[in-house]
Amino acid sequence: MGWRRADEALAEHIEAAGATCELRPMRLGATRRLQRSMAMTDVVQALAARRAASGLQARAVVYSSITAALLQPPRRPHAVRFDTIAALSRPGAGGAWQRRRERSVLARADLLLPWSEAAGAAALRAAGAAGVGGIGDAGARGGSPGATGAGPRTVVLPCVVDAARKAAPDAPDATAYAANPEKRRLELLCAAWAASAPEGARLVVGGIDRADARRWLSRQGVDEPPGVEFGGAIPRDRWTALVAGSRVYVSAARYEDWGVAQMEALAAGVPLVTVPTPGPNVALPLARELAPRLVAADSTVAALAESLRGGLGLDGAARAVYAAAARRLLEPYSDAALRKVVADEVVPALLRRA
Repeated sequence: MGWRRADEALAEHIEAAGATCELRPMRLGATRRLQRSMAMTDVVQALAARRAASGLQARAVVYSSITAALLQPPRRPHAVRFDTIAALSRPGAGGAWQRRRERSVLARADLLLPWSEAAGAAALRAAGAAGVGGIGDAGARGGSPGATGAGPRTVVLPCVVDAARKAAPDAPDATAYAANPEKRRLELLCAAWAASAPEGARLVVGGIDRADARRWLSRQGVDEPPGVEFGGAIPRDRWTALVAGSRVYVSAARYEDWGVAQMEALAAGVPLVTVPTPGPNVALPLARELAPRLVAADSTVAALAESLRGGLGLDGAARAVYAAAARRLLEPYSDAALRKVVADEVVPALLRRA
């Protein structure tokens, strides 16, 4: 969902800058059944992206993930946009060919568009270059522009972070997302909720239905706690309204490529309760700046439960202060801010090379 929104927003911003843009979605079809391992998943998706780009007639091309660029023929100029790189997200034997291949993919790109400074720095290291700054040429939060030194030019271009305009009247006390229960550590989330939630409190978990959640919890030896509702695939408008009306958003993720759901919660002014999730996780430093005690000391049930109690116990005044500060921190991720980056830097950089 986050990537689709990022692609749509980028296309809108390119057109607002005076260029035309066509989105080419990839279709997996019957090959979807072959996605039984990390290595095969990336092969299937890379081939689908190559088919989608077949016959392109464009002055410039943007691949919206490194996977989409892995098996593409040479095209100039082109940019690669990504939230993380295989060197970080594809450890072990299952990511060996992707890690090898991405080095040349990153090195030959005319422009890199990482979602975060951390992802950009990792990409330049993988490509044999160095130096990445903040969002846009002016930088953000003290960053400096583009790449400094050898390697492709780099512009940090995260996805637009949208917040619901109106909270759902039936919003729960807490919201969380667990479409991938292993990555999102659903068992840790549920155990911490059971240990901390007041009687009658509600937690809505999006992205996974009750049957799949119960199977996962059973395998992990964790009971389904009271007050938890597994909502499955909740429509986006409904989901953002539930998040906006909740008292806290909770994350127990094992690894975070960027943190779309957490950032959307912060944009809505909702306190973020989280474990110290590693990865190019832009939400984590913001959460620590806003309320350090809501970031668990470690990824244990006891630590997350303690932070959850703190978040659920915030009074109205504290929540208002948190919300105002969070919205200020999220201003660089607004539609207007990123529209300017695309117009001032991304489109000119690509078309100058066309």
